[in-house]
Amino acid sequence: MSVRVARAAWARGWGAGWHRGATSVAGPPSGAVDVAELLRDATAAEEPRAAAARREPGRCSVLLFPGQGSQLVGMGRGLLGFPRVRELYDAASRVLGYDLLALSLHGPQEDLDRTVHCQPAIFVASLAAVEKLHHLQPEVIENCVAAAGFSVGEFAALVFAGAMDFSEGAALPAEERRS
Repeated sequence: MSVRVARAAWARGWGAGWHRGATSVAGPPSGAVDVAELLRDATAAEEPRAAAARREPGRCSVLLFPGQGSQLVGMGRGLLGFPRVRELYDAASRVLGYDLLALSLHGPQEDLDRTVHCQPAIFVASLAAVEKLHHLQPEVIENCVAAAGFSVGEFAALVFAGAMDFSEGAALPAEERRS
């Protein structure tokens, strides 16, 4: 069994959508394969191909998105000339119900420092920076092997990775503060 098939089986059986206690099945489904056996088989059978698919360390990138505390009035100003950046701010403003770009560019700092404002501002500015990176150094985006973030930066990393929609990411920080 290949690693790809094993991962797909894992996702179907125990991955997204599976929750402890959500089923009456006492154990793994019939026909389930021992994970240790899968790993042994995958390592032995796919070693030559896996080595060929590996990238050199100098050709890999990881994006790390900042968290709360990195906000500053004027943030995003240098990114507005890149395609889709204004669209990001417009979309976030529609979700949030206020002009995020105006607040980010003109402040005041006291308002931008409020959690309800700084988290969406950092989220959108982070994705706007990705847009700049995509146009100036597309190979960094193409060779990205991982994305992570501090605090609200986690949402930007999830949107970048395609695991979350932009509108969800823009709204989530506000939703978490209300709960």
